[in-house]
Amino acid sequence: MPTSPQLHSEVAVIVPCYNVESYLQRALDSALAQTYSDLHICAVNDGSTDGTLQILESTPRCSFVSQRHAGPAAARNRAIQMCRSPFLAFLDADDEWLPLKLERQIALLKQDPTLGLVCSLCSISEPGREWRVIPEADNIPSSGRLFRHLIRTCFVFTPTAVVRRGCLEEVGLFNESLAVSEDFNLWLRIAARWRIAFMPEVLAITHKRPGSLSASISPEKRLRNGVAALEHVQAVCPELSPAEARALRGALAERIYFHGSFFLSTGAKGRSRRKLVSALKLRPTYWRALAKLGLSFLPTRVSKSLIGIKGMSASRSVPRDSSGFAPVSEGQSIGTGQRE
Repeated sequence: MPTSPQLHSEVAVIVPCYNVESYLQRALDSALAQTYSDLHICAVNDGSTDGTLQILESTPRCSFVSQRHAGPAAARNRAIQMCRSPFLAFLDADDEWLPLKLERQIALLKQDPTLGLVCSLCSISEPGREWRVIPEADNIPSSGRLFRHLIRTCFVFTPTAVVRRGCLEEVGLFNESLAVSEDFNLWLRIAARWRIAFMPEVLAITHKRPGSLSASISPEKRLRNGVAALEHVQAVCPELSPAEARALRGALAERIYFHGSFFLSTGAKGRSRRKLVSALKLRPTYWRALAKLGLSFLPTRVSKSLIGIKGMSASRSVPRDSSGFAPVSEGQSIGTGQRE
């Protein structure tokens, strides 16, 4: 059924849907099974061609609209605009919540009106791998102005996030020009102006699947969008403190470095050099970018061999944001793998 503009449940569950008939019911059931009951599901059927629409039609406390396929950012934005709820909780159609999630998070948001966003730990289920919990919570403060922590390691995973509507009215919605990193971009814009709370308990489960939309995005497009996501934050967040602005420049230099490294690995030396020079302009002491720039002047066979050796020694598994990028602090090894 189409939505009514007068949906006033305290929490709107925002669910973008694109060809997810095999997973959607699990996600919707986990929302309806919440111990916190003042919620309504706002879903957008984003051009699905499978049985997604029929599942939405049969789900109670669920309003939805259908549109041509426009991507997750546009679908989430339209779902947000469907309601007037003061709190917005994000649930992708192939993920699920644990029963106490909203009860725990809404209580915290009500207790502290200075919080714009609350997130938590998340379990990851991936075929052929053991379950694991992300992010590593040891160095994440429980609450505060956490922009510098977030830019260093993205600890906000979309199915764990609940956002205050007033926060989005101030910072804006998802950036629809981004194919990936649209969520990280929004969390950073929120962190630039609002306090964030992190709950060190597992409240959601993310199910990784090979056929997801994100898995079809090329490495170069991921890298390009990752850079664009941070450039947008830099352009629209002039209120950052000097320390936050330095952290953003460092993170942007790192992403541009990865983009340049990718071009070097494909033999596109001219494009690689331009990216690496851009990274060095942002961080003149970035020796990795300087080293890769030097490699770009060696014969292709030699440079690829050296890059391969370095990549094997640096490779490791760390939490990543939605573009597949793993932010790290200065002095740590950096792997070059990209995944979501």
